[in-house]
Amino acid sequence: MANLTIRFYGELNDYLPLSRQWGSFFAEYGDQTTFNSLVDSIGVPSSEIDLILVNGEAVGFDYLLQENDYISVYPLFRSVDISPLHLINRGYLT
Repeated sequence: MANLTIRFYGELNDYLPLSRQWGSFFAEYGDQTTFNSLVDSIGVPSSEIDLILVNGEAVGFDYLLQENDYISVYPLFRSVDISPLHLINRGYLT
């Protein structure tokens, strides 16, 4: 078995046990394990993941894990249309 450090951000923490939420934790994996296999074993749905960084570099779900990797996992990025809130700056409201 090999080891790595992983951290989930945002609402992805909702899928983790309390002891693993909101911080980095160690994970073990076997040879030829992909990120997708690891995340499935942890219980975080891959459909909720938008960005995976390994040692600061963006990778895909098929990335083969390496000893001592540091993995940051980010949820889907969403935007909210707040344009109606800016009416005062467009001259519609005084």
